[in-house]
Amino acid sequence: MFKVGLTGGIASGKTSVANWFAAKGIPVINADETAHQLMEQSSVVSAVGQELGSEYIENGKINRTLLGNRVFSDPMAKKRLEKIIHPLVAKVMKKKSTILEKEGYKVIILDVPLLFEVGWDKSIDEVWVVFVSPDIQKKRLMSRNGFNEKEAEKRIGSQMPLEEKIKRAHRIINNSGTWEETEKYLQTIWLEIK
Repeated sequence: MFKVGLTGGIASGKTSVANWFAAKGIPVINADETAHQLMEQSSVVSAVGQELGSEYIENGKINRTLLGNRVFSDPMAKKRLEKIIHPLVAKVMKKKSTILEKEGYKVIILDVPLLFEVGWDKSIDEVWVVFVSPDIQKKRLMSRNGFNEKEAEKRIGSQMPLEEKIKRAHRIINNSGTWEETEKYLQTIWLEIK
């Protein structure tokens, strides 16, 4: 089975690219969705409360907004949270990949924002990076999430620089122009991999 690692910066359009391939019948396993599902589990809620403090737990659930504000302003808290979540996400994604392989799928996409940061690029066949210019990235993030400029820059700065991801990519999907332009390139990739 051919495993693609899809990554990019925050607000680069990675989800749109993943959805485009999913509509073509290629299974996409999303690391963020997996992490969000795991953070609903009582064992994870408990671990987060013990590791980072009970103030992030409300009515037996993680207050993701409050926790997000903390981890994006405190690198040590981010590392502590990742120590809990990343191994669990990896385990679930590996299990899903194995199931899809047994079902006969020839290509799957692992949608992982922190692909390089967590070292998952070593266990896949090809890395695709979705790219937009820093200005577009910041504007989209502010518009999409309602962040002010400083908050948007903090979120962007918490990830590996896009230039570094591009250097390590097998394919670069430039999503700075119109969606139609991006789709033309996706169509080219689709014809190659199917």
